[in-house]
Amino acid sequence: MPEPRLLQTDANDSGSVVGVVQRFLSIFKDTRECLDPLRFDDPVALRTNWTPVVHGGNNFCTHRLLLKSGLMSSSVTFRTTPAMLAFCLLFLVGGVGVAVAMLVMSVGNGIPFSAGVLVPLAFAVGGGLMLKQARAHEASFDRTSGQCRVRAKNYSIREVHALQLLRETVRGNDSNYHSYELNLVFRDGSRSNVTDHGALSAIRRDASGLADYLQIPVWDAIDYRLPEHLRGGGGDPKLDLLRNNLGL
Repeated sequence: MPEPRLLQTDANDSGSVVGVVQRFLSIFKDTRECLDPLRFDDPVALRTNWTPVVHGGNNFCTHRLLLKSGLMSSSVTFRTTPAMLAFCLLFLVGGVGVAVAMLVMSVGNGIPFSAGVLVPLAFAVGGGLMLKQARAHEASFDRTSGQCRVRAKNYSIREVHALQLLRETVRGNDSNYHSYELNLVFRDGSRSNVTDHGALSAIRRDASGLADYLQIPVWDAIDYRLPEHLRGGGGDPKLDLLRNNLGL
């Protein structure tokens, strides 16, 4: 008689463990509605890719839209934000400053130069490269000339069919965050990224401003998740397998 009771207890314990694991995994479950490109009522949306153009991204705003209006012409540009400039200069100026201080102390104390000075110089070089990249990612749109320049490439504004907004979860060493993409969608369904950062309200306002300037629609997919056939079987296969085994 005692043995059946032990078996029943083990079954209950096993069920409770599965329940705990299921509740834990539900925290990571994307509960957003699946994206159906048909909702945009445009055949170009059906041949457009809905996965991120660039992977990764910053968790703060790196570029903002700036409208320049004149009597004869107007233009829209995406400029590097003060926050991004400060972030880059922190590494650049700070690294140079520490390296100079180390060299001055070595000369003043008669100590031979140490290879340790290369560490702050490496930070300075990294800051300079980040600043160069941020500047290179500035974009411009001019209806007068009918041209736009994005990611150091020139395009005809007439070929820009729509704007696309996407969300990507960036997984870091200490924490995860969302990065949002603003992409140009051309008439053939190809895309080019305009900007990619973590400020949701800012990127939506800038997308609306650019759409008004170009007189094209915004395909906002941020509040939707990609079904399997649109994301090409992406995701974490181990987590997906565990979810399937637990019936999630």
